[in-house]
Amino acid sequence: MTQRLITQLALFFIYAASAFCLWGIGTALIDPPWQALLLFPFGLRMGILLQSPYRFWPGILLADLLLMALLADQYGYGPALWASVAVLVLTVLLSLLASPWLLRHQQSDSEWRWPLLQGAVVAIAALLQALVWQLVSGEGARALLLGLTGGFTIAPTCLLLWHYLARQIWVPLEPGLIHKPVELRLGHLASYLLLFAFSIWLQQQVNAAELRRFAPFCLAIPIVFMSYRYGWQGALLATLLNGVALMVNEPPQPESHRDLLLSLLAQSLTGLLLGAGIQRQRELNQQLRLRLAENRQLARALVTAEEQTRREVARELHDEVGQTITVIRTQASIVKRLAPEPAVIGCADTIDALALRVYDGVHDVLTQLWPAALNNLPLSAAVAAMLRESLPQDASLVSSMQWQVPDELLDETLKITLYRVCQEGVTNVCRHAGASRLELDARLQPRKGAAPQIALTIRDNGVGFDADHHQPGYGLRGMQERISALGGSLRLTSERGACLSVILPTVSPAQAQN
Repeated sequence: MTQRLITQLALFFIYAASAFCLWGIGTALIDPPWQALLLFPFGLRMGILLQSPYRFWPGILLADLLLMALLADQYGYGPALWASVAVLVLTVLLSLLASPWLLRHQQSDSEWRWPLLQGAVVAIAALLQALVWQLVSGEGARALLLGLTGGFTIAPTCLLLWHYLARQIWVPLEPGLIHKPVELRLGHLASYLLLFAFSIWLQQQVNAAELRRFAPFCLAIPIVFMSYRYGWQGALLATLLNGVALMVNEPPQPESHRDLLLSLLAQSLTGLLLGAGIQRQRELNQQLRLRLAENRQLARALVTAEEQTRREVARELHDEVGQTITVIRTQASIVKRLAPEPAVIGCADTIDALALRVYDGVHDVLTQLWPAALNNLPLSAAVAAMLRESLPQDASLVSSMQWQVPDELLDETLKITLYRVCQEGVTNVCRHAGASRLELDARLQPRKGAAPQIALTIRDNGVGFDADHHQPGYGLRGMQERISALGGSLRLTSERGACLSVILPTVSPAQAQN
C-alpha cells in the first residue's frame, strides 16, 4: 500500500511538472492562456493514458484537475474550466475503450501499425475536444487545430519512450556494467546534426515573406533521413526535434502563430505517415528475406534428397545388375565347356557379348545417376576425371582446368551441383560447340562483409550460338533452376565461342561438415 501511494505521488509530481511546462510553452503561442491546455498538455495526457496501466491513472488525472483549478483561480474563466473538465472526462472514457485495443494490437500486429492506431485515437480525441469547445465558445475549428497539433507532436513521443523502455533488459548496476563501452554511431549522429543545422540555417537566412512560409518544410529532410534509417522511431524523434527548431526560429509576431501550428501539424503528420510507411516496407523486406531463406533451405533439402535417391538407386543397380551379369557370363562359359558343338558355342558367345553390352549400358547409366569418383576423391579430382573421360580420344579437343575452390567451403549439395554443372557444360561443348579448346575455371570471389562466393566458368572457342533465338535444353534449364534455388545465378553468353558462368554462395566449414 505504501509503495503504491509513493508511486502515485511520484507520478503526480512528474506529470504535473511536465504538463505545466508544456502549458507554459503553449502560452507563448496561444492567446488566451486557457487555450494552451488544448495544445501540448492535451497530447501529453493522451500519450500517457494510452500507454500506461489503469493503476497509474489517478495520479495523472489528479494532476490535470489541479492544473485546471490553478488556471481557473488565476484567470477566472468559468466556462473554460467546465469545458476543460468535460474534455478530460471524454478523453478518459475514450482512453478506457481504446487502451486495451491498442495494447492488443501492440502485442500482435506489426510495429508500423502502432503510431497509426495511436494517431487515429488522438484524432478522435481532438474531434471530441473541438466539439466541446464549439458548444462552449464557438471556437471548435481552433480547438481542433490545437488538439491535432499537440496530439500528433507529444503523444507519439510517449509511444516512442514506452517502446524504448519496454524493450530494455534491466540489470543491477555493477562495476562491469559501468565500464562496459558504449557504442556510438557517430556517422549517423553527424549526418543528422548536419542536416538539422542546415535546415535551421536556411530558415534564418530566408528573409522574404513569400519564401519564409516554405522554409520550415526544409525540416522534412532530417525526417526522411531518420525514418529511412530507423523506421517509425527515427521519424518520431526527428519530428520532435524539428518541432523544437520551429518554435525556436519562429518570430514573435502573434499573426504568425497559426502558420507555426500548421507547420507543426504538417511536420508531425509527415513523420508519422512516412515513418509508418518505411517501417512497413522494412518489415515486408524482412519477411521476404525470411521466406527466401526458407525457400533456399527447402531447395537445398530437395536437391540433397534427389542426389541421395540417385546414389541409392545407383548402388542397387550396381549390386544387382553387376551380380546378375556376372552369373550370366559364368553360365555361358559353363555351357561352352559342357557342349562343345559349334552352334552352342556361338549362342554362348552371343549371350556373353550381350551381357557385356548390358553391363556397359548400365555403367553409363550409373555414371549419370551418381559419379563414383565423388565417393573417394576431392571435387577437383572428380571433375578432372570426368573431363578426361568426356573428351574425345583423338585429341581434337584439348582442355585446361584451374580449380581454386577448397572442399572445406562446400557441402554435399554444392559439390554435386558444381559437378553436375561441369558435366553438363563439358557434354554440351563436346556435342555441339565444334571447338578445339575448352577452359574450365573455378575460384573464390571475396565479398565485403559476407562469405566468399564461387565463380565457375566454362569457355570454348567453338561456333557459339545465336543469343536472340537460342533456347536452352532441358539440362541447362534444370541446372539454372537448381542454381537459382541455391541462391546463385547462371549466365550463358556467346562471344568467340560460348561461355557458361555460374555464381554460387559458399557455406561455412561447420555447415559443410554437417
